[in-house]
Amino acid sequence: MKARNGWWAAVLAAVFSVAAGCEDPEDDRFPRDAGWDRGSDGGSEAWDVPGILTAMRGVVWSPGHAVPISGALVYFALSDPPPIPDHAYPENCVDPPSPYFTFSEPDGSFTVNAAPGEYQLVVQKGQFRRVRPITVPATGPVDIPEESTTLPARNGDGDTIPNIALSFALDAGDHIEDVLAKLTMGDIDSGNRLVRGTEPFDLYNIPPYPSSETLLRDLSRMMTYHIIFFPCTIDGGEQISDPTAPLLDPAVRDNVRAYIEAGGRIYATDMMYDVFEQPLPEYVDICGDDAELDAGDYEAWAHSETASGWTSRGRSVDADLSAWLDAIGVGHENLDFLENFVWVEDYLVRLDPRPGESAGPKVWVEGDFVLERGRIVPLTMTWQHGGGKVLFSTYHTVGDGWSPGHDGILPQEYVLIYLIMEIGVCTAPLI
Repeated sequence: MKARNGWWAAVLAAVFSVAAGCEDPEDDRFPRDAGWDRGSDGGSEAWDVPGILTAMRGVVWSPGHAVPISGALVYFALSDPPPIPDHAYPENCVDPPSPYFTFSEPDGSFTVNAAPGEYQLVVQKGQFRRVRPITVPATGPVDIPEESTTLPARNGDGDTIPNIALSFALDAGDHIEDVLAKLTMGDIDSGNRLVRGTEPFDLYNIPPYPSSETLLRDLSRMMTYHIIFFPCTIDGGEQISDPTAPLLDPAVRDNVRAYIEAGGRIYATDMMYDVFEQPLPEYVDICGDDAELDAGDYEAWAHSETASGWTSRGRSVDADLSAWLDAIGVGHENLDFLENFVWVEDYLVRLDPRPGESAGPKVWVEGDFVLERGRIVPLTMTWQHGGGKVLFSTYHTVGDGWSPGHDGILPQEYVLIYLIMEIGVCTAPLI
């Protein structure tokens, strides 16, 4: 096995809470998963913080007003923030450029205490950002209109979304694009599927779009995206090229490594594990013979219990994700995660990483394993490599099996919505 130390030996990091208000600009409490640098001066703007502040409150919403967003940065700035880079980049944590800031609670609510005046209200999670002018009056509290605190679904005046590429799966595969469409990132047809051509992101590997091989062989093209989605699929259907065969080429594996090291984010599900296991074999060990491409697929097909997909009764093991799932009424325990095929055998844990090393994958969701009663396996993981991140789930993001398209949002789809925002947030650099 490539990974060292069983996943059961993983040490969960302590979780830090975030202040709801900002009366004290020297408050040392920072976002739950970020190593904010208090060595900076908070930006070049001059602030004169008076003693009388007005409570400005609201709720941060996802694109499409589908669900509230936890852990979003909210601050009042004297001018527009600098543009988000339009390419993959390492998002290192720095101080917000304002003493008037906070992070939204699990239910999306926030309160910022700010001095009266004219500001730009900035609401941001990862590369999703909305900027709106706002007046802080002398008296409060003031309820901020939801239009100003709903993250955008498209780029526009004051609105930024991440540059996204998505490799389209065959019908029986995973269809992340349909969840994005439910966030109004594209139109939805009568079958609850994305109407192709209405999406504000780039599709690959289905006519008339370019092949996924074209993307993987062109590092400069890859670098134009903040996030690249590789949803579960195998060769076949309408797909233009075999989704994993290009990874046999060392040059393609080098491209994937370089993209992640430069700050790119890879989001892969289930049978698309090779997109990270081939170029970065040290982090996660998927079932099957690691020396062979698609070996996990064949291992899953070799067992009747897993050949057609299996359901895991699972739970969130991250405090912030759990609090959010509870706040939106889904709950964080005894959840059915549908359409798993492969499974994680082992993963890397570094208890004392050296300079420049990642501590290894973080487990967000775990659940029971159909082939071994009593065994708990990780279902959703992220890890940092260089300036970027990888996210992997053994289950399909869209848990509708062989008939894509369904009403509403399933629990595992809520996890996607949370993590598509979370994968873009800042991280402490690997020094």
